[in-house]
Amino acid sequence: MVQKKLIAIDLDGTLFYPKKPRGMVSKQNIAFVRDAFDFGHKIVFVTSRNHQFVNKVIDVIQRPIDVVSRNGTTIFHQGQFIQELFMDAAHTQAVVDYVLQKYPRMMLSIDTNEESNLIFSTGETWWLNRIYNIYYFLQGQYRESYRIDNDAFLKEIKKGKVQRLLIYFGLSKKSKSKAHSESELLAQRFPDLEVSWIQSLIEVASHQVNKAEALKKVVALEGIEDEDVIVVGDSGNDIPLFKSFTQSYCMRHAHPRVKQFARYQLDRVYHLRKVLSL
Repeated sequence: MVQKKLIAIDLDGTLFYPKKPRGMVSKQNIAFVRDAFDFGHKIVFVTSRNHQFVNKVIDVIQRPIDVVSRNGTTIFHQGQFIQELFMDAAHTQAVVDYVLQKYPRMMLSIDTNEESNLIFSTGETWWLNRIYNIYYFLQGQYRESYRIDNDAFLKEIKKGKVQRLLIYFGLSKKSKSKAHSESELLAQRFPDLEVSWIQSLIEVASHQVNKAEALKKVVALEGIEDEDVIVVGDSGNDIPLFKSFTQSYCMRHAHPRVKQFARYQLDRVYHLRKVLSL
């Protein structure tokens, strides 16, 4: 009898690597996930994306898959939500105030249980809308809805229903380094919050709300031992996964600051076939 494994897979930069703007997931990765599931292994998608978007991925895979979304704030297990967490309104406002004071020209967004990518911008809204329209058109199947509304952004924070806050540092080469250094400063200034670095942006959530803590709950519910968990990712918000589970795989194209935390490296997700003898 083959030992059941739980395979937790990040989406952007991982399952979505290489990117397929039309097909979303490569044929090889689709076949791997299906075969692993049909062989009896447990598949969990762990992502910063919202659950509505992940449903589109599941439709492509055509298998019932558990989901840890929005970087651990929500857990969808065996057909139902078992967790939805929110940031304290005062904490969220404190971070926003700090960022806007330090960077007068900045773009931020929040996700709530009702809305994704609600954007606050100190720049020109008309130009921002135009840039976003072009950017999202180029994303193809990876696009998500967004709304630029500063007043609505501030009102939602006061409701205390924010699941995560995103801080954007631009698209230049320097933006990644800037986001990384600022994420470390934010983590020191707000130790009661979870601060993650993702390429050229920073993600902020409640304390100890991350992919690893959420996945541990799924692992416990499934009755699987930690040594039978395989995690795969490529970004700063996957580091807690790499630290928590020994069978950790980082995509080889990831930033060196991320790869150092994983035990193994991987070129493609479907290369796990050899590990699982599929």
